[in-house]
Amino acid sequence: MFRRLRVTLSTEFDTDIDTDIDIAEPKRSETVLERSGTQTTHQPGAPAAPAAAIGPDDLRAAINELVPFQKFVGARLAELGADGAVATLPDAPHLLNHVGTGHAAALFLVAEAAAGGALAGALGERVTTVRFVLRASEIRYLRAARGQLRAVADVSGEDVRARCSRLAAGERFEEVVSSLLYDPAGDHVATAQFTYHCRILPG
Repeated sequence: MFRRLRVTLSTEFDTDIDTDIDIAEPKRSETVLERSGTQTTHQPGAPAAPAAAIGPDDLRAAINELVPFQKFVGARLAELGADGAVATLPDAPHLLNHVGTGHAAALFLVAEAAAGGALAGALGERVTTVRFVLRASEIRYLRAARGQLRAVADVSGEDVRARCSRLAAGERFEEVVSSLLYDPAGDHVATAQFTYHCRILPG
């Protein structure tokens, strides 16, 4: 069975596109708590537990399905939490440049995938009530990139959610998220910074 999640996509032209993502529900005999390792018992005749809120794993799965170009390239969110995200870029021939190292555009893509994922994770359950679009970016390539790459982005989820709670529908703010890219040896190959323009949607 699947649970449908409505997500608002935004473009650089400030237009919104609503899309539905189907998230796999746990099997009937398996609760969300049991999936996380905590056992629970449901007594016959007792009221059913309320539906679980959207968790980080569900959000990560939804984001990985949302961006066609990201899927085409093979960049994926590997980790997502309230204070950061990790995205990976495969080691593949079509992602190389003319000298056989990681293409600059591919590195930019995985860096932004991590940054956007980190902001979505920081928003948590508010991710469906805040629209954010990329407004500015900067990236510095530090050394030749080879092999599967990891982009690590950090953001203070507590600060982001506190800011959202102080704003009314229609109000806007900007959030800056940085991504660090590493090769399989752990060498730092690039640093990127992304500025997102965010708007609180009507409730």
